[in-house]
Amino acid sequence: MATLLILGPAWCTRVLRVLALLVVLVVPPSASAYDTPERLARVAHVYSLGVGEVRCASSAEWDADFASALGWAYTNMRDEYAVLAPGVCAGVLNVGTANVPLWQQALGALVLTHEAFHLRRWRFRRNEGKVECQAIVHFKDAAQRLGATAAQAEDLYPYALALHAHQVRLFPAYKDPKCVIPPWVPPVG
Repeated sequence: MATLLILGPAWCTRVLRVLALLVVLVVPPSASAYDTPERLARVAHVYSLGVGEVRCASSAEWDADFASALGWAYTNMRDEYAVLAPGVCAGVLNVGTANVPLWQQALGALVLTHEAFHLRRWRFRRNEGKVECQAIVHFKDAAQRLGATAAQAEDLYPYALALHAHQVRLFPAYKDPKCVIPPWVPPVG
């Protein structure tokens, strides 16, 4: 580890992310106890073109899952399933309600859509920038499919834009320079 620190924190972070990804691909976690909400599968299948399964981890499952260190969710492309963190699942399962904060609803919808594009069998499924671009471009549609009204989807969109910007700032691989992000238009009146 001392060698990694000499090379700098950015390089060290990249190495750790690659190692974590390799572990996920080599030893996928057991999935027998995960919750698989039908509503999430239905919405994810719109963007994955019917491919894969969406799993919601309990807190205990997420804490015991070594892949949870990667972020809010992850996708196993070989076995075609995505696992969402408990907070993400709480957000996505409550889109359009007053049960969880708006930022958490936006996070849930954005992450679900992102992971669905990883499941889709297309040439960019492993490209974080292209996948994240599709997730933000389709965000309002996904929010409505998850139960938000058009007005609620508009209210969630600034949170999704902020989460997207945060993700891109932390991890430049999530930025697609060719992505055309729909603008947010403040409400009139």
